[in-house]
Amino acid sequence: MCYYTDQTSAKKSLEKRFEAQALFEASLLPSGKQSGFSHPKLPIITQAKPGLIQLISWGLIPAWATAEQASTLPNQTLNAKSETIFEKASFEPSVLRQRCLVLVDGFFEWQTRGKEKIEYRIELNSPGPFALAGIYAIWMDPITREFKPSFSILTTAANPLMEEIHNTKKRMPVILSPEAEKSWISPMPSEEIKSFLKPFDEQKMQANPVKPILEEQLSLF
Repeated sequence: MCYYTDQTSAKKSLEKRFEAQALFEASLLPSGKQSGFSHPKLPIITQAKPGLIQLISWGLIPAWATAEQASTLPNQTLNAKSETIFEKASFEPSVLRQRCLVLVDGFFEWQTRGKEKIEYRIELNSPGPFALAGIYAIWMDPITREFKPSFSILTTAANPLMEEIHNTKKRMPVILSPEAEKSWISPMPSEEIKSFLKPFDEQKMQANPVKPILEEQLSLF
């Protein structure tokens, strides 16, 4: 799964890395560890506007949702399981036509060791921000008539590194290589979309404990 990201890149760094323009004020860019359950607005590049970096809320609200559903669905749609994404009414329209890049500097996951949980920060070996595969939707509030975009992060089976860390669920976000980023937000048929939904090469990733691991914790594993 992927419920916590790390956001450290400045606005200009994101613009340079992803060759896109961010029209929002730099002060609005989230910084540090972000919990999906707080539904932060993270930097996103959408299929509809590939030249822009936008701040969009985490927790997808489908366009068809009622006002009541819109208040509860975001906690359930922080992630979209890639193996069943074409079967879910909440996700299928978006994966076909509304894909996005979720720009992060890392993400967090916990390893279970006996009764202990060890937090790790995961990033790529190459420095700087990278993109997770996402989907988005645009919901209109029936009362205010305001359009509210939101997104979900796609997940897949864990690679060997993430199997060791996320050793209960054994899942990980779909990470896109720089070469795949523009293709992910370009029109393509469903069979081609499925080719992106696979574990990232663990040799290109690194994971570090957020806090030093104590000797007694090591003995539990």
